[in-house]
Amino acid sequence: MSAAMSTQMSTTRGGRGPRARRTACWSVVVIVLAGAALVAAPPASADPAVRGWTLVVAAPATVVAGVPFDVAVTVVNPGGRPVGHVAGTVALATDDPLARTVPAAHAFVRGDRGTHTFGGVVLVGTGTWSLTATLDGRHPAVGSTSVVVRDAGAALEGQVLSGMDPVEGGVVTVYDAVTGKAVGSGPADIDGYRYRITGLPAGAVKVGAVVPGPYEPDFANDRDTLAAADVFTLVPGETLVQSWAPEDFGPYLDVRRVW
Repeated sequence: MSAAMSTQMSTTRGGRGPRARRTACWSVVVIVLAGAALVAAPPASADPAVRGWTLVVAAPATVVAGVPFDVAVTVVNPGGRPVGHVAGTVALATDDPLARTVPAAHAFVRGDRGTHTFGGVVLVGTGTWSLTATLDGRHPAVGSTSVVVRDAGAALEGQVLSGMDPVEGGVVTVYDAVTGKAVGSGPADIDGYRYRITGLPAGAVKVGAVVPGPYEPDFANDRDTLAAADVFTLVPGETLVQSWAPEDFGPYLDVRRVW
């Protein structure tokens, strides 16, 4: 048997000729590189900035405390154009701790074309507050704007009585009729028993009074609890004065003496 034939038979028997060994080496390299790529690949990011969508929140620059206004939210792509079809729910929030009304979240439908208007937003606290919109779903996104809330210039005047007689030392508190939060307070120290509270928001309010000593708290009109108190409506720039007329009686505050 010749030397060349012997070499050929040896190579065939071992099954690892030069070409086979080169192929195997390249296969190992490809597998290693592919594995490294899989390890190094970062997970899909949920960061809205990475996704590319943002929310444009449009609201009046200035509003009046207690007066409703609208907020429009539009989903836009990185080019600043509205996204025609959005699958997800958009929610609106504010950092105004006295906010009266923030509409419920809205689930986008095809007819919205990427825009939804939240109607009837009511901020109560004076100052500068943020309105933040958040979109959930496959493409989460956020957006915000700032709104300046001006004093409505509404005021309330009346008197604190006990058994229809004037009583001194009373403190009157005005509550938002929707949230139950206090929006203003002041002493009934004009002539000893009359009060005037300014800087109040527009809209629906309730009124209550407390007097030091043996007196139970009272809520207008002669109600025992805030929940049962009558509701009064304040108008921007106007003062609501306690009335004795049957058609618009109150706010009547008459604390009960405990004997």
